[in-house]
Amino acid sequence: LKSTDTDEGSAEDDVSEQTSDSSALSPSVSEDIPRGGGSSIRQKPPALPTLADYRKFALPCLGLWVAQPLLSLVDTAFVGLSGDATKSASNLAALGPATTFFDGATYLFAFLNVATTNLYSTARARYGEQSDQAESVVRTASRIAMRCGIGLMFFLLAFARPLLALYIGHEVDNTPELLDAAVDYVKIRAFSMPTSLLLGVVQAALLGAKDSVTPLISILYSTIVNVFGDFLLVKQANMGLRGAAIATLLAQWAATAALLGPARQRLVRNHSLGLWKKSKTESTDSVSGRTFLGFAAPVLTLILGKLAAFGFMTHSAGTFHNHTKESSLRCKQGRI
Repeated sequence: LKSTDTDEGSAEDDVSEQTSDSSALSPSVSEDIPRGGGSSIRQKPPALPTLADYRKFALPCLGLWVAQPLLSLVDTAFVGLSGDATKSASNLAALGPATTFFDGATYLFAFLNVATTNLYSTARARYGEQSDQAESVVRTASRIAMRCGIGLMFFLLAFARPLLALYIGHEVDNTPELLDAAVDYVKIRAFSMPTSLLLGVVQAALLGAKDSVTPLISILYSTIVNVFGDFLLVKQANMGLRGAAIATLLAQWAATAALLGPARQRLVRNHSLGLWKKSKTESTDSVSGRTFLGFAAPVLTLILGKLAAFGFMTHSAGTFHNHTKESSLRCKQGRI
């Protein structure tokens, strides 16, 4: 009996010691467990954003996405109000399919922006803002954007005429000057394609870094250059659609130049985006191009569906014999 009592007493002491130890360790253990669970998150999750944080991020974002349609309206206004009525109507008729064709070609590579925002924000949350993995996303996205932009530029320079003829439809036979003006516009703006795709991925990375003000500032530079360019080239020099294309090209270059400097300071530590080849400082486990292509299939499916729907609407409008040119032009301008 005496030994049994001793064993029971020692067992109770062990249980009490384990209970006290677990109660002492439970606060520290619970603090180390992230709110979302999972062992892959190395840092504590940030505090929940407030309404003021949402407002500071959302308002510049709204201006960022509204700016591009407004710039298209500025081009349309200057082209429509310059020259006599006949020339203005002809330029507007060519501006509609030219801008939608060019914007559609750019829209096909929107998966780069989606992939950059997702991959960069995930790398920041998992490894930290100044980590090699986060910087690898920016450099890889910049290289892919430049290469795709250069390839698309040469493609548009080589095949703009037959593709636009197919896009406009049977109106080309009756109004060949419409096709000539649209081809000139697309070929001039094609030189902005590399910087346009690069601008998109850099903006996406900055948005992933919760910075929506810097991209908005670059769009402000673009707006100023575009308005002054349209005024000088379209209104004063009376260059028509070519002047509008040159003004938009210069505005695109200005926006990219204004954004690259702050982006280098904010996104990469050695201030180099590695546009042409991998830098020696990049780690072996950096993000590859195949990772970005994983976003291509679902995004391209959505984009091609939209473009097919708009193309069907344009073709249907062009089949009407009465007011063919007007109905087709309105349909194409409605896509903007």
